[in-house]
Amino acid sequence: PVRDVISWNGLIMGYVENGHSEEALKCYEWMLIEGMSPDAETYVFVCKACGSIGDIQNGEQIHTDIERKDLLREDMVLGNVLIDMYAKCGVLRKAQQVLNELPVRDIVSWSALIGGYTQLGLGHEALKCFSSLQKEGLSPNLITFTCILKACANIGAIKKGQETHAEIRRNGLGSDAVIGTALINMYANCGFLHEAQRIFDQLSVQDVTTWNALMD
Repeated sequence: PVRDVISWNGLIMGYVENGHSEEALKCYEWMLIEGMSPDAETYVFVCKACGSIGDIQNGEQIHTDIERKDLLREDMVLGNVLIDMYAKCGVLRKAQQVLNELPVRDIVSWSALIGGYTQLGLGHEALKCFSSLQKEGLSPNLITFTCILKACANIGAIKKGQETHAEIRRNGLGSDAVIGTALINMYANCGFLHEAQRIFDQLSVQDVTTWNALMD
């Protein structure tokens, strides 16, 4: 008989997490029609929905509402989701702008932007972002390293790839299967097949993805 923002957030979140982003956005529209005021959590879910289906029109409107309410000042999670949404929609200029305007940014912020550049084949831009996050004293995570290795593979940046590999070893991440596959791809695409084979042989788990990377 009575539903509040928490009720709507629960339903919207359920649709998003189960891959029904269009339904999530319909719930958001009905929520507004009922006169309910979204909170930061609502915007997190609807931004994820927009990013997953590439709905940049709704995404930009939601971003405008977020700025009007001045929610980015104290909510880093919301800022990171906005960057990820624009990156997945291929609007990297806006993603970069959001990151630049965040009062505080973390490795998740940078990784979302780097992933967007890498996905679009803009390897040089991804590497510039990587240098910037390192200057800010942030430590890359698995997602960051994976994206950077892919960027190096795309543009044949073997020197940067080798430097990244050395940093991965220092962080004790060399045995991770996802990182291992990315390393195999990077070395193979740069023509270093013996090194790709060596990394493959050292992996504790060799699945179909790592086999495919080496055969390719």
